[in-house]
Amino acid sequence: MTTKAEKAAAPIKPFALSDFFTLGALEKGKKLPLTLPDGTETEYHLMVLGADAPAARKALLEATRILRDEGKEGMSVEEEAAISQRANLLYRSALAFDWSLPVPYSKEAVAELLLNNPGLANDVERLASDRARFFAPELKAS
Repeated sequence: MTTKAEKAAAPIKPFALSDFFTLGALEKGKKLPLTLPDGTETEYHLMVLGADAPAARKALLEATRILRDEGKEGMSVEEEAAISQRANLLYRSALAFDWSLPVPYSKEAVAELLLNNPGLANDVERLASDRARFFAPELKAS
């Protein structure tokens, strides 16, 4: 058992300013495992940027501009929904910047995947927004 005096005398670990930097991990991305629609696990994954990475912030700004510039008074609900869907898809597609699928990665291909799998699109955005997960160790399959 350590005493208060021993704890107080213990040297404080020095730190560098870089110990608090996050951009490297956010730009490197994190793996998002892909499952089939029935929940079956696969060996494939998407690589997802952190929401605070510069490329993600740029895509969010672009999506916001779409909503601002293309939204007009008197639009139908369907027209508003189409604009919103396009802005969301642009943002989420930018977050998913690579994959391990046997099909070559492209912005168009990831957009098609996310458009046709709304749950996966939500998962991409959820992972990107979970800052703590970008600093957690990768889980190993057992």
